Amino acid sequence: MTLSYITGDLFSAPPNSILVHACNTQGSWGAGIALTFKRKYPAHFAQYKAHCKEHGRDLVGTCLVLPPRDGDATGHEIACLFTSQAYGKRKDTAEDILAATRSALEDLMMQNIEGKALHACRFNSGKFAVPWEETEAVLTTLGVSMTIYTPANS
Repeated sequence: MTLSYITGDLFSAPPNSILVHACNTQGSWGAGIALTFKRKYPAHFAQYKAHCKEHGRDLVGTCLVLPPRDGDATGHEIACLFTSQAYGKRKDTAEDILAATRSALEDLMMQNIEGKALHACRFNSGKFAVPWEETEAVLTTLGVSMTIYTPANS
């Protein structure tokens, strides 16, 4: 179980892999990498938003895995790690986000029975403002294998 770091575009991950990102439970992909997910995968966003509307705050610490859509040549699944109830100034504390991250990753690992490759950006470290090293420690402690992307322009 290892973390691999590469420079590149997360959305160019190999076919039939899982793209992982951190989400709020309010059904908003309005900023950061989530906004890019919303633009690239509008049908997935609609499904995520409906899931949030149905379950709300109870989603913290869980993972919603959205299957690829018909016609999507990449076959990417989208894993939504619910790490905070809200976003912006109302986001959860870093401590609560990290606890929810641990639980959501455990949920993802249970759902990923086929052992598909996981690909992510440095989630939680953008709009949720949790230092990457703290999320990285959770991944390492859980023994998660994942490729972490850093955009070439950063």
